Amino acid sequence: MHRASLFVVVVIAACGSRQQQANAEMQSFQCRDRFAIYTAKQHIGGELGVQLDCADAGPRIQRWRVTRDGTRAEDARGMTPGEFDTVWDQIDATGWQNLKDCTNGGGDKEPTYQFRMMDDQAQSSFACQALTQPFPYSTIVDALDMAAAQGRKQLGDDEPADLKALDKKDLQR
Repeated sequence: MHRASLFVVVVIAACGSRQQQANAEMQSFQCRDRFAIYTAKQHIGGELGVQLDCADAGPRIQRWRVTRDGTRAEDARGMTPGEFDTVWDQIDATGWQNLKDCTNGGGDKEPTYQFRMMDDQAQSSFACQALTQPFPYSTIVDALDMAAAQGRKQLGDDEPADLKALDKKDLQR
């Protein structure tokens, strides 16, 4: 009798988690033309970017990386309406509608981050050239990066080929 009741508890728990997932996917969702993207050019690994959108294929997030030699790696995943709204709320809290180009970059060798945001009320484009983005630009980058990486492996090789060659040179000395 004890095994039978344990089996019933396990089955109920499994059905409960499936039901939670189904409920999460069935949430009502208003896209409102929301769109957020950043692209980092001249980044140590080449170019990278993340895009959050909902108009074309429902709520989703995409990320990509293009190495200096032109190799492109990318992936995308669908999001539940709740996930999308959570990331959007973080981005919206930055006041992106009022952000302008930032002026605290350290020179031509630092990456330039291009941002483009939009919803059904406003749209904005701005840039920031800095190795690490200052607040509140960093909030946008962090929210998009965290959402894009959730449940995913690293996208492409983190170290450019020219830096690997330097490492090999150092090892030969």
